[in-house]
Amino acid sequence: MKLRFVLPTLFIMLPFTVQAQNTSSTAQAENIVKSPVCVLETLPSADHYKSLKRIKVAKGIYGGYEEIKPKLANAARKYGADVVIDYEQRQRFGFWPWRIVRPVLTGIAVKWNTPFDCTALGGKEIL
Repeated sequence: MKLRFVLPTLFIMLPFTVQAQNTSSTAQAENIVKSPVCVLETLPSADHYKSLKRIKVAKGIYGGYEEIKPKLANAARKYGADVVIDYEQRQRFGFWPWRIVRPVLTGIAVKWNTPFDCTALGGKEIL
């Protein structure tokens, strides 16, 4: 008899526990200090940095590059990078090439070994 009342109660409470876990991870992500990420279109000499990961971000539909630059910075920060080298921005065809062209940003996330000035290197900072 007790099982009849316990099981439905567990199923009712399950979505609330999952939601509580998701909000705590969102709060942790907001507390991270977002430092600017330097973006370079060139490949500097390899002794200045350690290459971490090739990254690519894209928008699902037509739009501009400015909308997805913060996603590129977040992807670089995820791997512990402070610079993105070999940066490219281009419009690519999506799944339905005759209907949708979408913006895509690619680059290599790297960790710079020494202190640097992004503008002196010829790059731009994005948040």
